[in-house]
Amino acid sequence: MEIDPLADALPPRYAIESDDEDEYNPLTTGRADQVPIINIEIEGQFTTGCPLVIASGPAGDFWANGANLGEQQGAIFVNNIQAGLLFKPSSTRAVVLVSEATTALPLWSMNKYVNDILNRLQPSAISILDVYSVQNYISSEPLPVYEAPVRYLSLRNIYLDPFQSFAPPNILQSTSAAFMSAMNIRTLSSSHQSNAVILLLPSPEIPRTAPSKLSSSKLSRPSGDQAWSVEMMVEVDKKLFGVVDAKRSGTWALRSTPAGSTFGSSKKRNLAEVGEGSMYI
Repeated sequence: MEIDPLADALPPRYAIESDDEDEYNPLTTGRADQVPIINIEIEGQFTTGCPLVIASGPAGDFWANGANLGEQQGAIFVNNIQAGLLFKPSSTRAVVLVSEATTALPLWSMNKYVNDILNRLQPSAISILDVYSVQNYISSEPLPVYEAPVRYLSLRNIYLDPFQSFAPPNILQSTSAAFMSAMNIRTLSSSHQSNAVILLLPSPEIPRTAPSKLSSSKLSRPSGDQAWSVEMMVEVDKKLFGVVDAKRSGTWALRSTPAGSTFGSSKKRNLAEVGEGSMYI
């Protein structure tokens, strides 16, 4: 008697078919009418056309604590949850955005968040500070965490010594990547060649997964052996403003605790601590 060895085997994942539109299909991601509504509010008055420096996530929070940004001048809300703090330091002509220091944005909100900011501020160039995972970084010469360099990506062919390029096949999947993509599209569709650069601090941690829902929750700041050295941050701070031609006076110096204050122009929200309408001084 002949026995079919595949008789009891499940079909391959790519071979899922059905003639019944109501039958459950695990490969579908949901219906169009289930896409969340995204409402972006940008508070504060800023001159358009200035360079924009973006410090994102835990790296941005850590950097901002020693960057002497002055009083907070604006805020960005996604569905009434603060996702960005805006500053206009007197030491530079750049506008500074501390983004996602208190909440991580879901994938479905990144594109509108990025484009609304760029439409409002219309920056001449942008530089971004974020992190990359040393453990996940693909390289022919793997390095221990304590030797991992700052890496960078740019829309232009530049060389940022002593940093190293963020090379293929490594990819970024974050709001920072969305900013780079949006700037690239704007550059291709206009005669003005705007530059965009990402500086990536080495992180010993596995990259966080983007949440499915938007919620306000304080992100952990690196500390102890996970924090970045003062020497590294001073060089990063200098490059962050230098690549957008917005050099500033003063140097980066970490404070033990950030000063907090409320963002007075927002009366409908309770803004009480750093990242919730505070200021860095």
